[in-house]
This record gives sequence, structure tokens and C-alpha cells, in this order.
Amino acid sequence: MAATLAPEAPVRTESGGGRFVTVPPESRGDWGGSGGNARVVQRYKLAVWIGMGAVVMFFAALTSAMIVRQGLSGDWRPFTLPSVLYASTAVLLASSLTVERARRSLLEGNADALRRWTNVSVLLGLAFVSCQLLGWQALAERGIYLASNPANSFYYVLTAGHGLHLVGGIVALGYIWARVSAGRPWPTREAAVEAAALYWHFMDVLWIYILGLLLFWR
Repeated sequence: MAATLAPEAPVRTESGGGRFVTVPPESRGDWGGSGGNARVVQRYKLAVWIGMGAVVMFFAALTSAMIVRQGLSGDWRPFTLPSVLYASTAVLLASSLTVERARRSLLEGNADALRRWTNVSVLLGLAFVSCQLLGWQALAERGIYLASNPANSFYYVLTAGHGLHLVGGIVALGYIWARVSAGRPWPTREAAVEAAALYWHFMDVLWIYILGLLLFWR
């Protein structure tokens, strides 16, 4: 029998084998009927929005520096992007779909589906990072290194910056997968899933922006 989630039932939660265990009153927290859980979800998402604002400012600064540096002298030498970048883009777009499926599984109360789709999302995230590393390797084989040209430097900084922020999302999804797999009471589960999904979709949009910048502003 598939494990189910019961966010509206403060006295029960799923266990690893699809069974339910009683949640002690002190652990119920945000699962009560007073709207406490909704408030926690909003707090988590607000924290993510603040973090995303900082990330936007960071990449806006990089974009401005890139545009200014490009016009300073004639030493800007554009290069053909590694083809693996397009494969990594497809992988990241697919991961947004699986993250959304995980979020919907939570809303439907399906613990098995939440665990499964979160696991797939983590694997796709790791595949994206692997593709980025392969892209760096392909550039190195062509003699395109970080310090050899300003255009190269901005490519490496932009892709590395995005990759590091994405790793944070992978860690968050991995944490959710581990907590759901453990099957123990977890009052802030909904807030964590909603916040992680919001951040992951943001990483997707940010990557499309970076890819467009690298393709058309060179």
C-alpha cells in the first residue's frame, strides 16, 4: 500500500511502510486547524524570496560587469559554446517538471510519489552539474581557460555561480527525500517542499537567462 500524507490530520502521519503513527501533541505544531501551517509555508517562501533577491543582484552585477568589460577594449574574443550546454538545459527543464510533480504529490497526500519524484529531481540536478563540468572540460580541450580571455572568464564565473547555487537546491531536495524516506513526523514538511520547489524553478529561469546572455551578448 502506498504511503499517504495527511497534512490536515494533526494526530497522524506516515511511517516508512505506509503505516501511520500518532504524532505527540507537542510535535503537531503547524498541522493544527488554525492556519499555523499556512503561516509557516509563507515564512519559508519569504526567506527563499529574500535569498533569490540576493542572487538576482549578484548576477545583475555580473551582467553589468560583462557588458562594460566587453566594450573597454578589443581583446574580447567570443567562442562557440560547448554543445553539452544544450543537453544540460534540457535536463534542467525536465527537473523542474519532476520537482513540480513532487510538490503536487505532497498536495495529493502521496508520500511514495513525493519520495520518488524528489529522488528523480536530485538525480537530474546532479546530471545537470555533471554536464556543466563536461562543458568546462570540452573548453579546456580547446584551449579556452578561465584567465586566457575576458570572454572566457565571464563564461566560467557565470556558469560556476549558477552551479554552486543549484547545488544548494540539490542539498535541499536531498534533505526532503531523506526526511520523507524516514517516515517520521515532520510538521514543516509542506513548507520545506514548497520553498524548495520555488527555489528550484527560480534556478531554472536563472539558467535560461544566463544561457541567453552567453548566446546573444558576446
